[in-house]
Amino acid sequence: MAAALKALFDKRQMALTKAKLRAWWEGVEFDEAAALEAMSAEPANDSDADLFEEPETPVPSRMKALSILWGANRLRPGDDAADGLTPARLGAPETGVVAVSGAGLSGPLLAFAEKFPGQIEAFEWREESIEVQRAGVRKAKLDGRITVTRIDLEAHVFKADHFDGLWSVDDFAYVGFPPHLAQQVFKMLKPGACAVVECYVGLKTPEFATAFASSFAEPQIRAHGDVLQSFADVGLVLEADEDVTDEFLGMARDSFKRLGESLSKADGLDVAAARELAWEAEAWRTRLKLLTHRRLERRRFILRKPGADAAASAETPVQAEPEKTNEPAA
Repeated sequence: MAAALKALFDKRQMALTKAKLRAWWEGVEFDEAAALEAMSAEPANDSDADLFEEPETPVPSRMKALSILWGANRLRPGDDAADGLTPARLGAPETGVVAVSGAGLSGPLLAFAEKFPGQIEAFEWREESIEVQRAGVRKAKLDGRITVTRIDLEAHVFKADHFDGLWSVDDFAYVGFPPHLAQQVFKMLKPGACAVVECYVGLKTPEFATAFASSFAEPQIRAHGDVLQSFADVGLVLEADEDVTDEFLGMARDSFKRLGESLSKADGLDVAAARELAWEAEAWRTRLKLLTHRRLERRRFILRKPGADAAASAETPVQAEPEKTNEPAA
């Protein structure tokens, strides 16, 4: 009983504090008696949300600019329909746990979660976007099912045999030492689990410096064969190697076509956000040219960790047959 009274008192104090702040902001004198009378007239509510709302996470100018260009809560070309197909590719059980790495903002995460009802552990290496990504998950009321953790892409060590699937976006396009990341992908998956890895591939060119000038890290674009080799070296089995360059180009071009309309709907685009938007558009002009001429490609690799039976058979030495002789059996 005492605990309940204390909780009620705390709620009342929070409501009074909120009323005082509102009066101060509006420049009027605070009337505590009137505030208490208004509170008494309101219906009881066990939720604290209407008494003390959590302040919104401030959105950096760069995130505002990216959301205007690529769509709400996105920092690269994409759409909900395309992202919503990924759970089917993974084939993870509905009660399983899936990792999503490199989503950037909450848009891809929410599209994935709409088609996958299980637990999602998201990992993000972009310091600038992590809090906005978390805020997007909270706003969608999915923070009970989706966790967002910041990692160092070069050094993070994942739990062994923990995940029923992995969706990795652009991690292999920015990691400096692919063998470590490939080894972690193999390690984190349960035997028989699948990973969908999306990234750029291509031969290095000086134009990458301009094409990725607005990126969150230095690009580490590698040849197609080199990326495949990093997977093979750790034992991941390649099930599909899909060229999605045209699909990716289409989504990027559609976003640029909608830019005029998006700008007209943007609420109070500040100077800093406008500058970030111009910077992003200029970099992507070169990136689109490289993608169109196939000097840069977008690939989707579907990989699988061998199952327990396959691993056991690989570790069991083959027994040599006894040498045959012409001597009669004893």
